[in-house]
Amino acid sequence: MPARAKPGRRSYGPRAVRTVRYPEAYDPILERLAAESGIPLSSWLALAVSQQAGLEIPDYVKDELEKAARERATREAEQELDMLDMPKSA
Repeated sequence: MPARAKPGRRSYGPRAVRTVRYPEAYDPILERLAAESGIPLSSWLALAVSQQAGLEIPDYVKDELEKAARERATREAEQELDMLDMPKSA
């Protein structure tokens, strides 16, 4: 009998876990940058580290960035449609 897929998010694969310490003042800036990218802070940090080290961006981060871009495009298209539906002022 084939194994059933586990519910929930897909596996990101084997990853190392590190505690990262940086100045407290950086935290809101890093959180904002991650939010602007549409990905979790931990994924944004993995993106920044991989780019700084000249390494390939992890697949799960690429997937999250692509998902965020699709969601952003959908929101923008919806906003454009909303603008078309607005009544013209006299």
